[in-house]
Amino acid sequence: MEVVLAASAVVTDADGRVLLVRRGREPQRGRWSVPGGRVEPGETLEEAAAREVHEETGLRVEVDRELWSVRVPIGDGREFEIHDFAATVAGGELAHGDDATDARWVAPSELPELRLTIHLIDHLRRARIAAPLPHVDEHAVTVAAGREAVWSALGQVVEGAGTPWFAGLLGCDDTVASGPRPLAVGSTVPGFHVVAADRPAGLRLAGRHRFSDYELVFRIDELGRGRSRLRAETRALFPGRLGAVYRMLLLGAGLHARATRGILSTARRAAEMRATGSGGRA
Repeated sequence: MEVVLAASAVVTDADGRVLLVRRGREPQRGRWSVPGGRVEPGETLEEAAAREVHEETGLRVEVDRELWSVRVPIGDGREFEIHDFAATVAGGELAHGDDATDARWVAPSELPELRLTIHLIDHLRRARIAAPLPHVDEHAVTVAAGREAVWSALGQVVEGAGTPWFAGLLGCDDTVASGPRPLAVGSTVPGFHVVAADRPAGLRLAGRHRFSDYELVFRIDELGRGRSRLRAETRALFPGRLGAVYRMLLLGAGLHARATRGILSTARRAAEMRATGSGGRA
């Protein structure tokens, strides 16, 4: 696969706002993102990030440390390797350029309301630019199997938990299974993508759709004597009026709790079968 090197800048101001542009071209045309683009021959990553900000927003910036890097398939056999840098404004006047249809400063509280490029919000949260998602609930089961067996069973259950048609119906950012297997950072399943995988201690999934921005965090605690505790914590936001209605249907009617407990119960049974089948509770 051909890798195309790119650089972006996460520009923030004294009030904690972040500079976003609305993409005028594919991929992800119409979504909001941080300014960035391809690295030109002879440029450093930092130079490319600063140039792209100026071309897309009219602002000159000072580029600081690298915040993260990601690889994004384009769909034509190529893949963008994007390096994102922290930056601050050094001059210029805000105005969108040719590659953007709009540019503006966005407060962290506004981010959940915007249609951002896929997975951008996760990176902004890890960089502490966007606030963490609020806690919704937590459920747990005790499993008669060790953590390795629980980890393997959990991965199996997560792989089969979502369906592409339902993820598409909700408008999820992640609609199909892709990425490395077994599950690791960068893997996707319908409705979720993996943002952290610490075998055999925990698995963090995140996702977004029209009505919610959410995380499902699994933790596996060692209890000793071949026993473990599997916990599932949900964190979520439900922006806007439709989000509020969705929250009522999902939480008020108990649908989310039943689904989460179903995942835990299925993983427990699968782990205990693995432990018994392997001749012990490893």
